[in-house]
Amino acid sequence: MKKILLQYSWIFGITILLLIVAILTFPDKKNRLEYIEDKIKEVEEKRKILTETEKTLEKLATEKDWEEVDKNSTK
Repeated sequence: MKKILLQYSWIFGITILLLIVAILTFPDKKNRLEYIEDKIKEVEEKRKILTETEKTLEKLATEKDWEEVDKNSTK
């Protein structure tokens, strides 16, 4: 009886330890949202700095990328 109780206590202890480690290392939704918002702000700042020719080049590049995606998806 004492042996079984000792085994269950080890299982319970290891499970609790794993849960604590998982909770401490898993990021919050708030942290992920803040990270995304920061990246959006950085992109907006970079777009403000671009000249007109750079903006047109960026637009052409994204259109070309989307055309390639469309070609690959129709296969």
